[in-house]
Amino acid sequence: DLHSFPTRRSSDLHIVLALQKSLAEAQLAQLKAQLRPHFFFNALNTISALMQVDVPRADRLLARLADLLRATLQWGDQEITSLREEIRMLELYAQIMQERFVDRVSLTWNVDSAALGSAIPALLLQPLLENAFKHGVERSRDAVQIEVEVRRDGDRIHIAVRNTGSVLAADRREGVGLRNCRERLSVLYGDAAQLQLKQLPDAVEASVALPWQEHRA
Repeated sequence: DLHSFPTRRSSDLHIVLALQKSLAEAQLAQLKAQLRPHFFFNALNTISALMQVDVPRADRLLARLADLLRATLQWGDQEITSLREEIRMLELYAQIMQERFVDRVSLTWNVDSAALGSAIPALLLQPLLENAFKHGVERSRDAVQIEVEVRRDGDRIHIAVRNTGSVLAADRREGVGLRNCRERLSVLYGDAAQLQLKQLPDAVEASVALPWQEHRA
């Protein structure tokens, strides 16, 4: 029936789009499932390193990890959060790491208040800060400076995490966290979002740029 052909074609298109959406959601769920165990495993290793040498500090770290776990459980399966909540989560993680590396790291937050209402993938930034501690603070004998910068520029959000104390190797390989971030951005935004890792004169910078979208709870 020629008259029914446009209807069938439209129906087939809706089915294809629905399948694509389901596959994308399944891929995002898998990526997030990979990230969370990796995230908490590293945090527990941090606490374990202190358990035999400084019990009070290890106890404080456990309390802060509990706060962090409680906050992530409140998110549930939520894939997108506000930048405000993402920064709050990042601060909880930073407190754990600063407690471990007391007197070895200083952390500066330069966050544009105009950007805080932006929608952002949940737990996107934690691996970037984790890398700054892992490759900067852990491997340096000198005090390390870490800067987290967030700004809105029109219809774009720019996020950067910079750290002294490390240099990018020519044959470097991306770890689980960074690779996970890149894949999640690709699924959610395609070519509209970028993640870059580059060497600055006195620091290493991991930066993310993505479209501005207002977060709606």
